[in-house]
Amino acid sequence: MKVWIAVLSILGGISGIISGFIVTAGGEMFGEAEMANDGAAVFWLSALAIFLGFLAWKFKKIAGWGLIAISLYGFVANGLFFIFAFIFLLIAGVLALRLPKKQGALSA
Repeated sequence: MKVWIAVLSILGGISGIISGFIVTAGGEMFGEAEMANDGAAVFWLSALAIFLGFLAWKFKKIAGWGLIAISLYGFVANGLFFIFAFIFLLIAGVLALRLPKKQGALSA
């Protein structure tokens, strides 16, 4: 189950990086500084989301809430360009929070 958190955060991170790049390029092309800044912020937060996906193996709560926060911020900042990343990162964050604690040795 832990592998799915990493896989979903990688997919969401790559989608977010592409979304951030498109919004940043569009903002620069049309002279919208705020749009370009939001796209750049989403670009770097999406790269952080990939790292948080792997960090969820050790620190579930921090990584889970971080992934959820990045997904919500990216959706607000980039809108529908971020929809695939939003879905992947939100699911990864919820899975990280709901992952059960690891049990000790299995008893027969």
